[in-house]
Amino acid sequence: MSRQRGVVLLLALVLSMLLGLLAASALRDALVETRMTGYLSDGLLALEEAEAALQAAERELERAPLDPCDACLPPARPHDLVGRWQTTQAGYFHLQNLGVSERAAHMPEGQPVTLFRITAVSKRAQSRHVLEAVYAVAGDTIQRLTWRQRLRGD
Repeated sequence: MSRQRGVVLLLALVLSMLLGLLAASALRDALVETRMTGYLSDGLLALEEAEAALQAAERELERAPLDPCDACLPPARPHDLVGRWQTTQAGYFHLQNLGVSERAAHMPEGQPVTLFRITAVSKRAQSRHVLEAVYAVAGDTIQRLTWRQRLRGD
């Protein structure tokens, strides 16, 4: 009879070990999901910050438009904030006057508009978002023509 008690003890230890491994696996999965949710939330907040910086740049455009630039290439490395950037509460923006066009997309052909490129960057460095938009200005009317998100390799 004492021999049977040893088998039961061994079986109980094996089952306890399996339940412990299952619990550890479930905890690891929960931790990974929590981190993923945090990264997603941080990324969405960074996107909102970049959009707020874009809107702040649009208000700056309404207030005081810039003179046309000589070389209007987009900022080479906007994720690193190299160059001339203006600060807002939500992020940073770079404003460029691309010049006058009579053939702007989504505008009546023949209507002269001044085109502006705004590059906006969120303040969050961990999950930094960069948005770039082109606006057409005709008199007091400002219209966003294009919008894109710039990735680190851009």
